[in-house]
Amino acid sequence: MARILVVDDDSQAIEQISRLLVDAGHTPDFLLESQFLLPKLEAALPDLILLDINMPEIDGITLLRQLKLRESMKQTPVIMVTGDTEEKIVSRCFALGAADFVNKPLRPLELRSRIDIALATRAHIQAIEQQKSDLARSKALIETILNSMEDAICVLDSATFTIVEANQVFLQLVNLPREKVIGRLCHEKVTAQSHPCLFCHSPKEPSCILGETVKKGGSVAREWVHHNARGEKLHTRVITTPIPSDGEHSERVVYLARDITAAKQAEERLMHLAFHDTLTGLPNRQLFFDRLEQALAQGRRHKELVAVMYFDLDRFKEINDTLGHEAGDLLLKQVAGRLLSCVRASDTVARLGGDEFTAVLTNIGELSDVQHLTQKMLGALGREYRLWKESVSVTTSIGVSLFPFDGGDQKTLTRRADKALYKAKAEGRNNAKFWSSSMADS
Repeated sequence: MARILVVDDDSQAIEQISRLLVDAGHTPDFLLESQFLLPKLEAALPDLILLDINMPEIDGITLLRQLKLRESMKQTPVIMVTGDTEEKIVSRCFALGAADFVNKPLRPLELRSRIDIALATRAHIQAIEQQKSDLARSKALIETILNSMEDAICVLDSATFTIVEANQVFLQLVNLPREKVIGRLCHEKVTAQSHPCLFCHSPKEPSCILGETVKKGGSVAREWVHHNARGEKLHTRVITTPIPSDGEHSERVVYLARDITAAKQAEERLMHLAFHDTLTGLPNRQLFFDRLEQALAQGRRHKELVAVMYFDLDRFKEINDTLGHEAGDLLLKQVAGRLLSCVRASDTVARLGGDEFTAVLTNIGELSDVQHLTQKMLGALGREYRLWKESVSVTTSIGVSLFPFDGGDQKTLTRRADKALYKAKAEGRNNAKFWSSSMADS
């Protein structure tokens, strides 16, 4: 049921139209004097207006022009009623926004049909406008959600790999305004390549994560390590997901990039703490034995010498007791630094606990090389240490065992290096001893 306003100075015509509208299930309203039309519309808007062209006060064409200037009336259909079918007048009315024409004398079936068509058209237009409004709200909601996320997100056309949507985090990531990103190819802004990858030319190319997503038809996840402009290492987790469509293939692919650098750094810190001494930063007991096993495997393959060295600070307990544990910790850090300065990057220096240090030396040319190094270490470790305002002197005892002469496994070699260390301490300390068969091996 529609509310229809009839504007005509002919009372008989109004009566005829009103009966027809009631029979059709509509609610008629009427106005005999055209000058009161606009004020009447202030009270309530009709669903349709039947407007006579020839009226004494204000003609229908003038009223039509005034009606269509109002924003509220632009979607209200106006059917012009006239006895004048001159083509010029008809064209003018349509140009001003008239929905249709009916001629006098009125034919009930024709009038009813034209009213039904005009109302159906209005309903269709309103439905389209509502859909547009709903789509606009949905788009605004999606944009709000996308821009509130901490991940960089863009949407790509799966056929052309052009970017069709991107959130603010993605725009900040590529450091470009939206107008320079939308419509660009993925290799230009997503993967930062100067040329398209092979997938753009061959669907069999497996290296392209976007291409793999399209080919697979499901989500693909990868982690990339790269560096920023300052040379800092960054970790990024990328997930690409196809958006389902009505067709056989997805038309869109969502590209999500998440910065996992902080998580990776935390993981690396935990891993470091698990295998390193917290005081000195040196490998701990677990990592020492792992490195020793690797060194022995390499020595067996290449028939090379491997040296296992045990160190013990002479009278370290006296430093702790007289100067305190903080001074003792500072001394241990300095000892670690001096040991590292004596060996190569391929060697391992570790702290097993307390004042007990160890080392694994690989790629040894001659036995004399190890002998020379032990003397160098004794000299470095025997120099005076500065512990804040105090200067202290501490000597070191060293025990050494050699692969393959003194054993073929880590258990034997570490036990014999420890025996050699015990021998060095027993013979006056501040010296180095190599294991020999004359030492008790229990």
